Amino acid sequence: MAKKSLRSPLVAALVLGTALAVTLPGTAYAATTITVRTATPASGPGTANTENTSDANCRSGGDTDDVVSGVGILQTIGTAAAQSNLHVKGIVPFNGTSEYTLPNSYSDGVVGTNATQARAVGATGGSGGGFDAAFGSTPYAMCLDPGGTITGTQIVMDHVAGPTAPGTIDLAVATCPEGTRLLGGGARTLPGTVGPLKPIVSYPTFLDGTGLGTHDNGAIAAADGETNPDSWAAGGSYGGMSTSSSNVTYAYAICSGDEIDVSGVTVTVRYDDSSGPTSNTDLHETTVGCGEEDGTLISGGAGISGGDITTSDFTAPGTQGDHLNGSYPSDSSGNPLTTSPAHWTSLTHTGGSGSTGATTSHVWALCLTGN
Repeated sequence: MAKKSLRSPLVAALVLGTALAVTLPGTAYAATTITVRTATPASGPGTANTENTSDANCRSGGDTDDVVSGVGILQTIGTAAAQSNLHVKGIVPFNGTSEYTLPNSYSDGVVGTNATQARAVGATGGSGGGFDAAFGSTPYAMCLDPGGTITGTQIVMDHVAGPTAPGTIDLAVATCPEGTRLLGGGARTLPGTVGPLKPIVSYPTFLDGTGLGTHDNGAIAAADGETNPDSWAAGGSYGGMSTSSSNVTYAYAICSGDEIDVSGVTVTVRYDDSSGPTSNTDLHETTVGCGEEDGTLISGGAGISGGDITTSDFTAPGTQGDHLNGSYPSDSSGNPLTTSPAHWTSLTHTGGSGSTGATTSHVWALCLTGN
């Protein structure tokens, strides 16, 4: 599996309570059924350099066949000075038993089939950032009824050692097997005890070589209107003060199963970005949606970086503290939505000292027709 290592200098409303399930009927352009499930958020963490998890299960409401096509997270950060201390540590497909990581004896490549859960991981940095009783992370699972053409899924993992040096970033790229379709993906950084380590981008892309007109083997994200990306990239950022040689960044691609004829299935990318955030009081929201002709929303991605990563390689945002607080299904105004969502929203935030004008927030939606 290809990897690319890059070096660079350097909430809104929360759905609480029990799991929710809503069926999204197919549009006139797609016979695809998506059920959105969420779960009670994981509160905290309330101590430095720790993480916690919460899982949304596609099978929790009696849908015995549903599998995950996309994963999401939404964090609440409070309003006090501590709000910059909570960040996304991972949003990943999950099999209900163990995460797809090296410590759990998984290796790069296909690590599972028909995953049924989405895991949201929230984490804190050092004790200097403080804590807020409002801290929490809610998972979102985009659950695909495997009827029609896509009768199953598989999860592909890729990892890169790093980032390890202060102020650096690294990128892992997971690629779907030939002849399959990318449906969604996720990102994770470990160890969970390294507070300044975090994924800051999670996006669809292409493993199409290097040079003019390519996506530089995943370092450049899929742009608005592109179709059938084959890979998912995850970028890790390390804002620590000393080298940490154990840091690892993981990317996950959720792909259609093997031996399925997907020639009539089209996945369309919708993308948008916005400048910022620059203030440490700004929880920055960016939203994009599937048009009627695009079909059904099946997943999405989010990021914060130093520029337009659909035209040039992923680079670090303005400061080491810039991070993600959300990547989730929504309405057109960015409100979390479990009833027939057609949009995806990213939430981004800066560290305690704010950021620079070069910082850009990103969001992707994947839309499917032909299933």
